Amino acid sequence: MKAEHIDGRKPWRSERGQHVGPLFHLADADNVPSILRRGLMSTEELLRSAGLPEPQRSSVLRGHRTENVRLPDGVLVRDQRPMPPGALARALDDGLEPADWYALLNSFVFFWPDSERMERQRRACGDRPQVVLTFDGGALLNRFGHYAFVSPINSGNARRKAARRGLTTLRPYKDWLREGWLTGQRSRPPAEVLFRCAIPAKAPYLLRRTAIGGDGLEQMVPSL
Repeated sequence: MKAEHIDGRKPWRSERGQHVGPLFHLADADNVPSILRRGLMSTEELLRSAGLPEPQRSSVLRGHRTENVRLPDGVLVRDQRPMPPGALARALDDGLEPADWYALLNSFVFFWPDSERMERQRRACGDRPQVVLTFDGGALLNRFGHYAFVSPINSGNARRKAARRGLTTLRPYKDWLREGWLTGQRSRPPAEVLFRCAIPAKAPYLLRRTAIGGDGLEQMVPSL
């Protein structure tokens, strides 16, 4: 079978992940030491690890972050500006409230399956230095496929004719392999790949790190 890559144009299906291309995660440069030490973690796990007490933790998980949040251990949690509550509420189905959607997304680790979407996120970060972490998508799905989900939309953006979203928008990867999307073009590639577990930022999963300054210039980081 001819190899296929996640580029938004070709089918993206593989029971063992052997034809899956790279997955990209854009990290704030301040967070990279923690990521390399502990792996990529969901916002929910980051708050728990930082020892953030209730009800402050619930407030962060279910509220709309208009600015980045610095946790007690120094980790930076990104803002949610592209998902204002008013716009998000108009796009939600299944009786969900914006707080429900925020809490749901905060339980996942997110990856872009194509570099163009990752680059759009990078531009939205402004002048803050970022690091692109490039992972072997096949290796991740082979090892963590039972914790993997896929999304047909950018689940963290509710602006500009926001796509409808609800309880079935994020599909378990294994179900999607068998059945495709529940609506629309059943075989189109995912817009996002998500994991409900921590992801090790080391070999054989992490392929490379690329530092990007506020000026947009890239610099390869030496191999781990």
